[in-house]
Amino acid sequence: MKKIYTIAILGLLVAIQAKAEGTCVHEVPMTSGHGKTVTDTAPTPLSSQADIKNCDRGYAWAFSNKTNVNVYSAEYLTRDQVQRAKEMRRYGSFDNRDPLIKDYRNSGYDRGHMTPSGDMGDYESQVKTFIPQNLVPQTKQLNSGKWNWIESQVRQMAIQYGAVYVVTGPYFQGRTKKVGEDRLWVPYATWKAVYIPELKQSGVYFCRNIKRPTCYIQTVAFFTEHTGIDPFPALASSIKETQAPLPKMLAHKKKKKRATKQQMDYNW
Repeated sequence: MKKIYTIAILGLLVAIQAKAEGTCVHEVPMTSGHGKTVTDTAPTPLSSQADIKNCDRGYAWAFSNKTNVNVYSAEYLTRDQVQRAKEMRRYGSFDNRDPLIKDYRNSGYDRGHMTPSGDMGDYESQVKTFIPQNLVPQTKQLNSGKWNWIESQVRQMAIQYGAVYVVTGPYFQGRTKKVGEDRLWVPYATWKAVYIPELKQSGVYFCRNIKRPTCYIQTVAFFTEHTGIDPFPALASSIKETQAPLPKMLAHKKKKKRATKQQMDYNW
């Protein structure tokens, strides 16, 4: 079914691949003065694992025909973009005619956005976050809980520091569960790497994709050493080894407790 649907939109995919050529605004540029010279600014080795890539106005994404899920997404998220997004109502929905969207139905997993629609500052870009190329299977507990909180914190960082580079993706380890007719790979974890140009510092949120998810904050250097993934190949090693001031998960727990208490007070 997936192949039939892909053929129907072949012209669109050809256009997407053409747009992916060259430097993408959502990747840390080689000429930024922040690090070393590289031949490809896209995440490594993820870029080579992608069968389809797209660099659009709102964000960039890469997709694998092997896993049938997102390989990575990348954003250059600015204060202006976040402020425009906050003033907009949420717009866009999943195309339930798409076989890869149907695969999530009754799978036990949410359609987890790698780039959230809430980051997008215009309606066209919001709509484009609902495509299967931007999704991975996530547990409901992660997607609507800690992951949602992390997304909101990244937007706050963009407001605070003016702009941030964000790279997000799945991580697979060991025996991989597959769901749906097209055998979508379920990630062991999902991660979100953030680089703050103003501070010349970076960091990574790494979250287990389970019903009781645990999230960790890591340096990019530590993350790369243990996963083999380098989200920012153009950055200097010194930047990757320095931990950016990412909001700690303890703040999420406190926020959750406050919300629970408010609900209890309301019920009483």
